[in-house]
Amino acid sequence: MNKQPSPENLRSATPAPRAADKAAAKARAKAKPTAAKRTCIMVLGMHRSGTSALTRAISLLGAGLPKNMLGANPTNETGHWEPLRLMELHDRMLAEAGSRWDDWRAFDLSDLSKARARLYRAEIARLIDEEYGNAPLLVLKEPRISRFVPLYADVLKSMKIDQRYVLASRNPLAVIASLGKRGGSTLGFGALLWLRHELEAECSTRGAPRVFVSYEGMVQNWRLALEKIGTALDLVWPRPIEEAAAEVDAHISTDHQHHVASDGMLLADERIGNWVKDAYSALKALEIHANDATAMAILDRIKAEFDAVAPVFGDAFFPELDARLQVLNRENTAQRQLIEQREDEIARLTSEQRQKDSEVQVLAAQLTEERADFLRLTEESNYLTRELQKNQNLVFDLNYQIQNFKTEKLALEIRSNGELSSSAHEAGNHSASFEAFSKIPEEQEAVNIEEDDSKLIAFYLPQFHRIDENSEWWGPGFTEWTNVARATPNFVGHNQPKIPRDLGYYDLTHPNTMREQVEIAKLYGLHGFCFYHYWFSGRRVLETPANLFLESDLDFKFCMCWANENWTRAWDGDTKNVLLEQKYAEGDAEAFIDGMLAYFGDQRYIKIDGAPLLVVYRAKEIPNPQRWFSIWRDRVTAHGFPGLHICVVDFYDISAPEEVGADSLVEFPPHKFNGPQNHPSEFPAITNPNFSGGIVDYRKMIAQSANRLRPSFKMFRAIIPGWDNTARRQNNPTIIVNSTPKLFGEWLRFLRFQARQDHAEPDNRLIFVNAWNEWGEGCYLEPDQQWGLSYLEETLRGKFFHPASEPVGIDAARSRLFDRLVAMTNHGEISSTPIPKEIFLNIRPPGRIAERASAVLRQSPTLHAMARYLYRRLRQKGRGYSG
Repeated sequence: MNKQPSPENLRSATPAPRAADKAAAKARAKAKPTAAKRTCIMVLGMHRSGTSALTRAISLLGAGLPKNMLGANPTNETGHWEPLRLMELHDRMLAEAGSRWDDWRAFDLSDLSKARARLYRAEIARLIDEEYGNAPLLVLKEPRISRFVPLYADVLKSMKIDQRYVLASRNPLAVIASLGKRGGSTLGFGALLWLRHELEAECSTRGAPRVFVSYEGMVQNWRLALEKIGTALDLVWPRPIEEAAAEVDAHISTDHQHHVASDGMLLADERIGNWVKDAYSALKALEIHANDATAMAILDRIKAEFDAVAPVFGDAFFPELDARLQVLNRENTAQRQLIEQREDEIARLTSEQRQKDSEVQVLAAQLTEERADFLRLTEESNYLTRELQKNQNLVFDLNYQIQNFKTEKLALEIRSNGELSSSAHEAGNHSASFEAFSKIPEEQEAVNIEEDDSKLIAFYLPQFHRIDENSEWWGPGFTEWTNVARATPNFVGHNQPKIPRDLGYYDLTHPNTMREQVEIAKLYGLHGFCFYHYWFSGRRVLETPANLFLESDLDFKFCMCWANENWTRAWDGDTKNVLLEQKYAEGDAEAFIDGMLAYFGDQRYIKIDGAPLLVVYRAKEIPNPQRWFSIWRDRVTAHGFPGLHICVVDFYDISAPEEVGADSLVEFPPHKFNGPQNHPSEFPAITNPNFSGGIVDYRKMIAQSANRLRPSFKMFRAIIPGWDNTARRQNNPTIIVNSTPKLFGEWLRFLRFQARQDHAEPDNRLIFVNAWNEWGEGCYLEPDQQWGLSYLEETLRGKFFHPASEPVGIDAARSRLFDRLVAMTNHGEISSTPIPKEIFLNIRPPGRIAERASAVLRQSPTLHAMARYLYRRLRQKGRGYSG
């Protein structure tokens, strides 16, 4: 068997010619010149039956090939060696007659009109002439011809070309397997197709010079097969076999035989019908004797039986197949059109995004350039200030000397004249020149601008992507955007729903979304994000955004806040209708903090005095929080950190971090900011008859924040751009009115001033913003359709201040803040009832009694619900908007 050409094969390609070759050469030498005679070797057989390998071998012995051939492709790496133009003509002819290449019905040329049949005969003759020219010996292989051999016999006869037939066969199991791999055809379909080609080829070549060879036998010993063909067809090869041996040996190899089946496998396969098995046995007999009468009788019987039933089933099958293919083609066309539309849309959106990115880059470059100019001007200003002070000191010294000279001059005049000269009066302390030169440096106006080093940290909600839990509880595909989009106004002028602008309805599983968020946050002066961390006894949800941030190269600070509330259907962390419960089981303290170590170890993680900052939302919900925090600190220290800074949220049930063993407290408006003292003086006109929510005036919240005294413990102040959780609680939300970017900017400037006053170390000057993207609760810095970038612009604007114009002390800063609140209302920047400064001065944070009462009520959900209901009904009645 020739798997690869061996050295012995190559050596055998050059010995002296065999006796048969010598005799053929003598016969050619003795032959008298006659008119050139042409012979066509027609290779017939089913597709995938080795006809390509056989055709190539014959061509290597000198038979001519067509000029335009079907080349090699994945279905046949060594080439097909068949005329491409005749293939295309055959497909057109078959289609016109209502057939196709894989039709196992008999082909009848009479299905075409006589005129069309003549046309195809003429076209076949023309193409044979053009493709083969005057080649005396040509080899023609095209498996479709097996079904209409008589047509080609007539054409070649009319062209005076002798015909010789080589019928190639292959085990049907191997053919069927090859067809299935190439085109996905079924076993039964492939068997019928094999049967049709073999029966038609054998029947149509009876009485003509023919020889039968098998693909398996050719691979086993191709020399024997080619010698058999030459002898049986009375051919003298133009090129001796041994001369072409190396090329043929390399071409015919088991490396190209991808499917192998034995005769025993065929006979034992119950899926294969007796027609196929009997026909294959008959063909094997014809390999020995090309006109074996018994074998041909068997094939005649099979053909007669096959022809009898083929039209019945074929005429039902193929029209149905064509109809389904037409439907599939239409669907494919529609799919392609849809894909093209999607691609066009993607291209358009990509182009728009690139344009936006370009605009952002241009803006960032402009801001960078302006910042560089600002820093340069600041340096120049500082330099000029120092030079001015030097000059003022010099002027002061010169003025002092002048005054001494004038005094001495005056004394001399008195001694000489006994009275003052007129010039002495003009040079007195009230002269213009004296006033000009007598200003001391402290009275000069300062012009330098400084940058505030407070660090703004915005709480970050990771709800904006799909998770299985939300889909199960709230419906398939639920995200926070689902709530945001369905909110409706509750009163006249109520801005609902909230609609994002620059970032759109984003998906936080896409890394580029957070990259854009970070770029915007950094551009407008934020220091970092505080990611909400949802952990329930080892079960994490909504963790993807923080993990994507951890894996990214984003240059931005971050920390984590354990949002340790229950998940409930009311979105309020209550114990009713719990979806995910905080159980605080044994071992949870260790498991939780171990899971945080990967975050703490990131170089971008926010630290205070080297210790990672961890925020805890509901500290008193933890059983024995002091024990938990002690475990946390021990394990963090054991991993090489200098400690752990635990900061707890200033919730309703806590007043100082010492109560739970924490290090600091962080404000979290609107907690403790939505009491009665902050209700608006004038309520809006309610349009929702079922409304039972609460309304808070933003200006009064600012006043309460400003009036909070500095505590004895470490506390981080917090600010909120607004609040409106209508999206989550349509009929009973809490809504802040009168919030504007300018008011936010004034509040933030005050908190920055206070941070500089209260914290000597810049690392402790943290200000938290609630929040970066709480769209469902209406508190976010991200741009929306109503305010655009205004809140971010105010965030950046407050980062720079003029030291000379800063208030002296916190009381003066508070007074200035209240003056501006009053002025903005009086000037029409806020269309609401004016509030006198005296009111602002008297708004205080809730007292200890109110905090304790709230804590007691929250320990009993039933009492808390009743108190809240009665309070809201009384407030509705008092304000005239009961439903």
